Amino acid sequence: MSQARGQEAARFAIVEIGNIGSSYSATPRAINNNGVVTGGTYDLATHTIRVFRWRNGVVEYLDPPIPGAGAEGYDINDLGEVVGYAIVAQNIIHAMHWLADGSVVEIGTFGGPWSRAYGMNDLGQIVGSADLPGSGSHPFLLESGQMIDLGDLGRASGGATAINEYRQVVGTSGILPYGSHAFLWEGGEIIDLGTLPNGFQSFANDINDAGVVAGYAIAPTGERQAVVWENRIIRSIHRSSIGYESIAYATNSMNQVVGYLDVDGEFDNISGFLFEGNGPMVNLLTILPPHHTWRQLLAPLDINDLGEIVAYGDRTGGSNQAYTAVLITPVHPTLTLQGPQPGRAGTLNGLRVTGCTPGERITFYYSTHGGGTLVPGCNHTDGVTLQLDDPIQIGSAVANQNGIATLTRFVPTGARNLGDVLIQAVQQNGCKVSQLVVKRFE
Repeated sequence: MSQARGQEAARFAIVEIGNIGSSYSATPRAINNNGVVTGGTYDLATHTIRVFRWRNGVVEYLDPPIPGAGAEGYDINDLGEVVGYAIVAQNIIHAMHWLADGSVVEIGTFGGPWSRAYGMNDLGQIVGSADLPGSGSHPFLLESGQMIDLGDLGRASGGATAINEYRQVVGTSGILPYGSHAFLWEGGEIIDLGTLPNGFQSFANDINDAGVVAGYAIAPTGERQAVVWENRIIRSIHRSSIGYESIAYATNSMNQVVGYLDVDGEFDNISGFLFEGNGPMVNLLTILPPHHTWRQLLAPLDINDLGEIVAYGDRTGGSNQAYTAVLITPVHPTLTLQGPQPGRAGTLNGLRVTGCTPGERITFYYSTHGGGTLVPGCNHTDGVTLQLDDPIQIGSAVANQNGIATLTRFVPTGARNLGDVLIQAVQQNGCKVSQLVVKRFE
C-alpha cells in the first residue's frame, strides 16, 4: 500500500455556504466569534441585494425599512447585531443597524444623501461613512444614538471601516492635494498612519483589540501590498514569492491576517492569503484538504478569533463568474484514525479509531475529494467539521470500554482505480472528529 501526499492532518475544512435562496451569488462580509456570517446576496426574484445571517447551514434574512429595497450587511458583532446599508429612496442610501431580533434602526447622514455603516463592536458602537451637505464624506462614530464626525486628514473624502472594543477607529481619508491615507482615530484625534517609504497611498480595513491595524499601501513600484500597523508603524507583510499584489482585509485577536492575493498579476489567478505572526504569507488554496476542487478564493473578507475565514470562490471547471460563499474553518481532531489495513483492494480491510467515548457509535466516511461538510448536531466553531466533499458512509461501529472502535469492510478491486481515497471518522454524539487519512489502495 502506498501513502499519498497529504497524509498529514490538514488544518482546515472549506464548507460551501452556497448562493443562498434564489440568488446566483452571495458575498459573505463578516463572521463573529459564534460562527454567524453576514453579507449580501443577490435575489433573482426581486433583483435586489438582501442581508442575510447564516449559522451552521441555516439562513435568515434581515429586512430593510422599506420592504423589497436593496440592502447589505457589512459587519456582525458577537450579539448577532448587523450593520450595513439599505436603500431608503431613489438614489438615497442610509446606514443601518439590525438588532439581534431582526428589527432595524436607520442611522442617517451628515446632511448628504448617502451613508454606510462598515463596522461595529460588542458595545454597540458603529462606524462608517456619511455624506456631507454639498459634497464630500466624513467618517462617523455612532454611540449613544449620536453621530460623531471624525473629521479628515485634509480632504473630505473617506470613511471609517472598523472599531475595536477600546473605541479605536480606523479608516481612510483624503489628503491634500489628492490621494488617500489610512487613519487611526482615538481620544478625539484623527491620526495619519502614513504609507510605505517612498510609497503613495494607504488604506486601513480593520483593527483588533491590541491596536494592530490591517490594510494595504501602494508601493513605490505601483503595486498594492498588504500591510499592518503596530504601534502606528507600518510594515509590509506582502511576499512577492507567492504573489504579485495583496490586500489585507481583516485581522483577529491572534494577529492572524487574511486578504486578497493576485498570484501572477494577470488577474486570472486569484486567491486569498493567511498571514500569522511573523510567519510567511500563505496562499489559502495550499492549506485546504488535499484533492479539493477550488480554483480561486476571492476576497477573504473576515477572520474571527477562532481562525475561521469567510470568502467567496469558484471551483475548477466552473464558469468564470460562478462564485459562491465559503467558510474556511479550522478542524481540531480528538479521535485518532488508523488504517485501512492491509490497504489492498480485493480483500478485507480494517479501520481503527481511538479516543472515542465508550459505548458511542462512530461513523466512518470516505471521498475522493477534500473539502468540507458540516456535521449535523455539531458546531464548526468547536473544530468539528468533515474535511470531505460529498462524503460516502463506509459503515459504523460502537466504541468499546477502552474507547476503541473498529470496522472491517471488503474493498472491491475497482478501488485501485480511485487514486487517493480520503477517510475520516466522526462521533456525532459528543461531536468528535478524527484527523484526515489519505490512502491509495494497491
